[in-house]
Amino acid sequence: MNNINKIITTNFNANIAYLQSNHKELFEKLSALDSAVEHGHFIEKFELVYEEGDFDVFEKTTNNYLYNKQLSKHTKLSLDSVNYDLDNNMFESFFKRTYSDEMIQEFQKIKEEEEPLRSHLGYTTPITHFTQKETDKRTQLNTLDKFVFFGVGLGSHIKAIDEKISAKVYLIVEDSLELFRLSLFTTNYALLAKKATLFFSIFEDDTEFSDSCQNFLDNKYYFNHYIKYFQLLSHSEDKANKFYIALLNQPHLQFFFNDYLHIMIKPLEYFSQNYKTIQKSLSFNTSELKKVPFLLIASGPSLQNNIKWLKEHQESFMIIAVSSSMKYLAMHNITPHIVLHLDPFNASLKSFEILKTSKQFDETIFFMAASSPSNVMQELNKENTYIYETNTSHQDKALSISGACVGSITYQLLLVLQVEEIYLLGLDLAVDQKTGKDHAGAHQDLKQLTLKNDLEGEEVLSYKKNLFEIKGNFHEKVFTTPHFYSSVDVINRYFSKLQKSSQKVYNLSDGAFFKGTSPLKISQIKTKANILTTSRDLLKKILIQNSTIGFQSGDIEKLKIKLQHAKRLKKQLKKFDIKTVDNAQQYVQKIYTILIQEEALGFYELTRVLDAYIYYILHFVYDYLNSDDITLDNYKEIDILLKQEIFSILDYYIEKLQSSIGNF
Repeated sequence: MNNINKIITTNFNANIAYLQSNHKELFEKLSALDSAVEHGHFIEKFELVYEEGDFDVFEKTTNNYLYNKQLSKHTKLSLDSVNYDLDNNMFESFFKRTYSDEMIQEFQKIKEEEEPLRSHLGYTTPITHFTQKETDKRTQLNTLDKFVFFGVGLGSHIKAIDEKISAKVYLIVEDSLELFRLSLFTTNYALLAKKATLFFSIFEDDTEFSDSCQNFLDNKYYFNHYIKYFQLLSHSEDKANKFYIALLNQPHLQFFFNDYLHIMIKPLEYFSQNYKTIQKSLSFNTSELKKVPFLLIASGPSLQNNIKWLKEHQESFMIIAVSSSMKYLAMHNITPHIVLHLDPFNASLKSFEILKTSKQFDETIFFMAASSPSNVMQELNKENTYIYETNTSHQDKALSISGACVGSITYQLLLVLQVEEIYLLGLDLAVDQKTGKDHAGAHQDLKQLTLKNDLEGEEVLSYKKNLFEIKGNFHEKVFTTPHFYSSVDVINRYFSKLQKSSQKVYNLSDGAFFKGTSPLKISQIKTKANILTTSRDLLKKILIQNSTIGFQSGDIEKLKIKLQHAKRLKKQLKKFDIKTVDNAQQYVQKIYTILIQEEALGFYELTRVLDAYIYYILHFVYDYLNSDDITLDNYKEIDILLKQEIFSILDYYIEKLQSSIGNF
């Protein structure tokens, strides 16, 4: 027994020292738990016991044992269930699609002869097609590089499985902080951390868990192709489902690198055409607007459900609406003061077709993303049009914001512009809980979905169609889609950090709950009639004072620096010799090191484009090369293909920057 006491003391002390140095937030949670127990604020449910030569967890409220006094048997069963097969307990972090040789040639033709940025497929399918022809024949993985544990228990299965697979990166998930604390006595995480990188998600809410998942996925992302997992039967399936959503919500799978490249290049065109650019100095917290309530109108189902109230009280608010709501607002004779647009795609022209037949928006001010399509910009009165940057910083003084969707970016803008009283309507980011509709009636992408939890047992998840439950604004739970949830996650993760104590946000929508907001029924709003008689002229005055036209001299110098950076990357990639690497990990790490410098992500837009591209493609390359049968010739083949596509991205960017610099 003395030996057992020594083991658990050694494990616990080593783990506490490790967590204190490397996982401070988790260490603080454990410290808070200890304090709560000590002061009688928390009654422990579990007790660590050692009986019949083995550990177990005794649950005091039920008088049951977690392992039924058979820890060794459970550990062996857990170990036997983990294998290298490609057909069980595995996440795929890519969309498995096959293309014919003819289709790939067509993608290449579009890229080289027609519209280089029209599709990402011209830059990715030559590589994915080549690698999948070989890897699709496999039935087993060569290594398990990333692995997820859903449920810790006493952690004996973690140690056993690690000895079998020796993964390089682990995500360890446990909902019970108390149970995880007991595992610190029996499992030496500090020792495990000497061989692998550990990420912990212990007693986390959805937002915290999303952060943990993203951190895990971002670390050595070329290992993400296949991610195996083990789940304790006693642990809820909720986190496994949410991890699947995190995989789908990865930015490079929803907004491809070519879209980022378009966003980087398109603003240069509008700067040269003398569009007015909103400056960082813009604020709606002026003496004239300080007490004015702003109403954000998005296109969720709550807009339609409250349209009568909105029509009656529209003069009581400064209204800023998303562009997709214009047609529906026009149907009800509601005119927003500001319309905000984000979408860089040509399909968004549908939202602006109302301008051809109606003069209702003639005096409306348009805030347009600097990446907006030309055919959309042509429909607008240039005098009332202002552009803002998104994901770029071409102008030092320009306002630059970014978000997951137009509704969330409009909300973010109101926070950034220091509006003190904000009301949200139609920002449901959930489907109508009675009808299953995901947008208000006139929205171009309106769908009606079946109200049931589709995540249970789902093998192929549809990003915009499958439903699952999250915390609601007026209801305990509401149904949403992975597509909407990505925006909910961004709002809950970041927006409360933007919000000042003086800013009050009221959520009128019958959808998702947002941190920092107060649920409010429209019947509870005390409106003031016609308080904005001079609002449009006032807005124009403020905007004219806080906008500029064209580039300043310093902005041109920044472009030249970015151009030299692109040329330098091309030169370094050309110099890289495949013979200098010994294995698959060395190869992909070298490509990453050449193209991505962490300090460059903030200043060089090109670095973010390349990061999105190699995030998408490198795990295909690594999966192909990570085989005992691979030869130097195979390395040379994939190296030629990969460099060819990266050079085409660099050449396009260099050409556009050179042309833009020549225009100023």
